[in-house]
Amino acid sequence: MSSDFGQSGGVERWTRQVNSIMDEMLNRSFVDFRSAGAWQPATDVYETRDRYYICVELSGVDERAVDVKCLDGRRVRISGTRPQPRPQDQPGPLSVHVLEIDEGPFLREIDLPETVRIEDVDATYSKGYLWVMLPKKQNG
Repeated sequence: MSSDFGQSGGVERWTRQVNSIMDEMLNRSFVDFRSAGAWQPATDVYETRDRYYICVELSGVDERAVDVKCLDGRRVRISGTRPQPRPQDQPGPLSVHVLEIDEGPFLREIDLPETVRIEDVDATYSKGYLWVMLPKKQNG
């Protein structure tokens, strides 16, 4: 392997190549390079004497794209998909400067400390928050 790095003009050529690569990277959109796995939405879990409440932040998600399942009376699975946010008046390609909003499939599983009445679980979606109400199973 030969290299002209230490020779006359080698540093300048190497610097031009690095600058060219950096310029190309800065002009690319990296949306396609995100992880293909599901993301986890921010979630709060509350408890009262007779029930649990789960609040999931799902801004931008259509409520029809959300699935809530109580798997075994103590585990809740919340899944769905959030589309990529974009300006409504710009259907074409966009250059990306900051990309912090998670999009694509999401999955969140919550283990509860007590069994709940699956038949009475209720979910509502309002202003970007999914609320799941889970009544505790009465012992005795």
